[in-house]
Amino acid sequence: MVRKLDPERREKFLETALNLFAKNGIQHTTTAAIAAEAGAAAGTLFLYFPTKQDLIHSLVLRISQQQSEYIGSLLQPPLSVKDTFFTIWSGSIRWFLENRNAYRYVQQIRDSGMIDPAVVQQSAQYLRYYDDAIEYGLREGAIKPYPIELIGGILYQDIVAVMNLILAQPHPIRQDELIQAGFNLFWDGIKKDSNTTP
Repeated sequence: MVRKLDPERREKFLETALNLFAKNGIQHTTTAAIAAEAGAAAGTLFLYFPTKQDLIHSLVLRISQQQSEYIGSLLQPPLSVKDTFFTIWSGSIRWFLENRNAYRYVQQIRDSGMIDPAVVQQSAQYLRYYDDAIEYGLREGAIKPYPIELIGGILYQDIVAVMNLILAQPHPIRQDELIQAGFNLFWDGIKKDSNTTP
């Protein structure tokens, strides 16, 4: 008979792993430490996640899905191109500020080579709103015809730059200023000038 796994315990393992990965780093966190911190035996953890890599991949997908659900709720009803980009921009930063361990984790694994290509693809489907916004901007002629991958990469790296600045200078009043200033810098770089011919 197959043992039924408890979704709450699975979530507890994921949350514990995220906290430890964010605090100590992925390389310095063992599955034994995760199990102990979650109040379980290592064997119990392995019923849910047979390897540390399974935990790492599950967290990637969990974070991508949670962020996607949050941003998706902000993009209703449909917005102008500029407002769509700003909503994704500010929403991503605010979600990361509320989920700082998720941010620290994502920074560790992004471009690390730790994530299998199939998981990267699956995660990208959750985060499809980035590409959708760029395609929308190109279709409407509101942004310059740069490659989608280039705009997406700059968008993400600019979000990281603003996040790191906010985390280094965590004055609440400055947060809105920095979010807006960072967006203005990004938007001014990609928007199509009104006097530019296609």
